[in-house]
Amino acid sequence: MSLRTLRGLIPIALVIVLWQLFGNQDSITTPPPSAWWTSFQQIEQSGALWPALATSLKLFVLGLLIATVLGVLLGAALGSSRRLSRALNPLFEFIRATPAAAIVPAALVLFQANSKTEIGIIVYGSIWPILLNTAAARAAVPSMRLEMARCLRLSAWDRLRKVVLPSLLPEIVVGIRVAVPVCLIVTLLVDFLVATGGMGYLLVQYQQSFQVSSAFALLATIGVVGVLLNLVIGMAEKAILRRRPA
Repeated sequence: MSLRTLRGLIPIALVIVLWQLFGNQDSITTPPPSAWWTSFQQIEQSGALWPALATSLKLFVLGLLIATVLGVLLGAALGSSRRLSRALNPLFEFIRATPAAAIVPAALVLFQANSKTEIGIIVYGSIWPILLNTAAARAAVPSMRLEMARCLRLSAWDRLRKVVLPSLLPEIVVGIRVAVPVCLIVTLLVDFLVATGGMGYLLVQYQQSFQVSSAFALLATIGVVGVLLNLVIGMAEKAILRRRPA
């Protein structure tokens, strides 16, 4: 864990400590953090925590993976053609501006609640940073670099592998990093709107049954998962860019 990340966690830790010290120990609506830990242990012992976490992480990973593949392919195609970009950009901007929550009812009516619909909603919500970053990077690839590849008589595959992809890689990685928190939020949204049995669904169940300390315990768990995911993506970003040819 980097020093920058640790510094970023200091305000959160300070709020939790102050909450524990000065909060109302008997409060029903704002229980102290010590009550969260007790509730977390109860949730874990009940066997509800790990299946819910596994369900959410499965949806998250599949959604992010598909969003990455589609975003890179569509973004590269969009950035390589000015005509295509001018034709599709207004449509993409309109679709991008529509929140994922707004399409959930329509998606459920059209496709019913199943795993494909859930993953499709997650992909819809998280693809845009990757697609737009890739398109911008592809449009910015110097024409001289591509012309040199043609002069060297590189095959289409070699041009893609040795010239285009290394040029796009930094922006693709940045797009993925931006998409990760969006993907996590949309996954939780799908959890409780579609009742997948994931962390979002479990959180709403505790909220509706007025088990507030359990809801706070799950919120804290989701926050820790988000921090860990960000750290993993950050380490992957550094490793990928370090190995990228100059």
